[in-house]
Amino acid sequence: MSDPLPAFTTAWTVLSRLLLRPPTQLDLDTVRSPDLLAVWPLDHDAATAEGLALLRASAEEEDAEMVRADFNRLFVGPARLLAHPWESVHRSEEHLLFDEQTAQVRTWYARYDLAVPRLNQDPDDHIGLELEFLAHLGQRALADPEHASDVIADLAAFLSEHPAVWAPGFADLVSSRAEGPFYQGVGRLLTGTITQSVAAFVRT
Repeated sequence: MSDPLPAFTTAWTVLSRLLLRPPTQLDLDTVRSPDLLAVWPLDHDAATAEGLALLRASAEEEDAEMVRADFNRLFVGPARLLAHPWESVHRSEEHLLFDEQTAQVRTWYARYDLAVPRLNQDPDDHIGLELEFLAHLGQRALADPEHASDVIADLAAFLSEHPAVWAPGFADLVSSRAEGPFYQGVGRLLTGTITQSVAAFVRT
């Protein structure tokens, strides 16, 4: 059986970029290209297949300005956010930024000598940063086979303690509250990716 890590690392990287910042026209042209959609690296389960179909529809129905407006409505504001992209808002008792989960995620990053660019200003537990960290661990394991098993063990632990706990609910908010098919599709792709990631790496 082939190593699934390259496929998951690619999926985590793509979704991280789409959730961290509004996509440029080049991002949209790349992500919505028929060639890329045809070779999405993970299995086409129900959520993933729906997500890919929505991205195809987006190419016909939304321009870059519409997609960026949807991104801002969901994740930035200025109105009330429709899908808070930070773990602590979903999991802390008071639904606050920079709560216990933020500190836990920061500790994980520090274990690999990583930190968010604007430490103490931007919360460490943004979904895009958590996916980026998974991708970093995947790339590290692929580049260092001698220590890959230890890195993958950390990847599985981080995944089970953080994204697996809250990202499915967040993904449902994105897919249900996005106005256009692009971020509806991103939400469904995130659902499929998290589900498949847990199945591939988390041992119960």
